[in-house]
Amino acid sequence: MLRSTSDPLTGQTLPSERAGRKALALTDLCTLRPLPEPVLSEIDTHLTRFLRAAEARVRTRAALKLSQCPWAPLEAIRALAFDAFEISTPILEQSERLKEQDLMALAGLGPQQRMSLAKRSAISEALAERLSSFREPACLSRLFANMGADLNAHCAEQTADLIKADSLLQDALSGRGKLEVEFAQTLYALAGDAVHGLLSDVCPEVLPRLSGLEKDDDGEDLDGLGHSLSRQLQEHEALNAEDVLRATQNGRTDISDHAIARLTGLEPADWRQALRRSPVRVSLLAARAMAMNIDHAHLFYEALCNQGRAHPLPTNSAKRAVGELYQQYSRDSARQALHRMSADGSIH
Repeated sequence: MLRSTSDPLTGQTLPSERAGRKALALTDLCTLRPLPEPVLSEIDTHLTRFLRAAEARVRTRAALKLSQCPWAPLEAIRALAFDAFEISTPILEQSERLKEQDLMALAGLGPQQRMSLAKRSAISEALAERLSSFREPACLSRLFANMGADLNAHCAEQTADLIKADSLLQDALSGRGKLEVEFAQTLYALAGDAVHGLLSDVCPEVLPRLSGLEKDDDGEDLDGLGHSLSRQLQEHEALNAEDVLRATQNGRTDISDHAIARLTGLEPADWRQALRRSPVRVSLLAARAMAMNIDHAHLFYEALCNQGRAHPLPTNSAKRAVGELYQQYSRDSARQALHRMSADGSIH
């Protein structure tokens, strides 16, 4: 028991100097070696109380010691993590005891806390997304350079425009040596040629199916190359709706039209003809038939509008149209409706 190191319950406020001595004594005790959970739990109660009554310099010393302790008392760690930044820094950067919900809450405290969190040796996808959502270049530079950070597609979606315009962010990503494929694919889809050089260094495997095929010196037909590329990807079971979205957003109709045709079962000419007849309905039916998620379906439609192949609707109207069609049609029924429209030339 810890009665020898804690005060009787007198109801009086513990003087800060005495609280500091007790806090440091308990800190030393619990960092010597792993302790049984009941003992650690009792220490936690007293240590947290003493830390809250202690001076800042004591809390700073305790934070430094506890940050490196894998079995540190949890409530004491939390108290220090949410303390002033000057005190919490080592906890934010190093403590393995913080839970995911703690880290997410800490990320909302301010830029300094986010910078420290971005230095952690392991950063989950959820925390990386949270840090990315604040779009702070200095924090992003540190996050991207951190090999222990798991970067996913949502991180790229939130930061692609910044990466496109900031060479320091590109350098940080380049320094990783290797990028997560989902992050790289989404980054290319949103930033295009501005990040081509970066991706060719750190994730070249995403480029063959994303980058365009230029006309060679012999004037080889781009439509034929699109047909060949989409066939090869499908044969290797590597063709999917995300490839269609990226190719469409990058203006590569020679690739996207053949990929759409293969994923929907239409002929490229039939897809093009149907799109000309009813661009909004056909584009959304095609998205549904290719199993695009609802957010990507809206982006697909927007990309077709940007190419002049569909007429634009107000954003809210377009999103509503996507939602209504996705409720009305399953993937199979969308495919069937698309085939009927291309076969008889009528619009239902």
